[in-house]
Amino acid sequence: MKPTKAPLRDDVAKRKIYEAVLQRILNGELKPGVRLVENQLAEQYTVSRTIIREVLFTLLRDNLVERNHNRGTQVVSFTPDCVEDLYEIRKSLELLALKTAINAMPLEPLLAFEQRFRELASEAVQVAAPQHVEVDLAFHAFVFEHCQNKRLVAYLENVSQLIHSLRLLGYELEDVVRETGEQHLALVQAFIRRDLATAERLLSDHIDWSKRNALRMLILRRGIAPVP
Repeated sequence: MKPTKAPLRDDVAKRKIYEAVLQRILNGELKPGVRLVENQLAEQYTVSRTIIREVLFTLLRDNLVERNHNRGTQVVSFTPDCVEDLYEIRKSLELLALKTAINAMPLEPLLAFEQRFRELASEAVQVAAPQHVEVDLAFHAFVFEHCQNKRLVAYLENVSQLIHSLRLLGYELEDVVRETGEQHLALVQAFIRRDLATAERLLSDHIDWSKRNALRMLILRRGIAPVP
């Protein structure tokens, strides 16, 4: 019997719905106090209530919604201070992960990442932006994969979907796409040299840069949110 592909499709659906709901929260379309109803969301995204229930659980875990016995699941406030907190957590965890990952990452995939970042740098930003997003996610996941502290990896994975969705905000700007690609290239070259001190400095700067872009886009989006 061939293995079913349904679980994989379900995972993709859950990720896409999570990102769609988060974008609506960031845009200000879903304001604090708005109820998220399972039946309505299942109909809107043409999926089962089970999938919606799991998406809502992830949103609850990420403190994007809250559950009240009388009012159901409601959106909570997501502010620039929330972004600050998330990126502080991200920086601390990723810098810790780097300490054990840098000597464990095999050279061949690192060289492949280096080549890919060079190729993307030579392409038009408008064309390369979606590919930058894909490689960005794969690159950071590659570092997590080779971290020797499995509990730390679990904590990273708990915030990775929310952090990735915030990173996507910056990719709407051409200058961010170009600069992020250059930062990733410098990072992977430090990894290839096993230069921990330089890699830590570059990663810290990269995360701070990503945070500034996420904040900038969040403020811009809130500024153009429709008036209720």
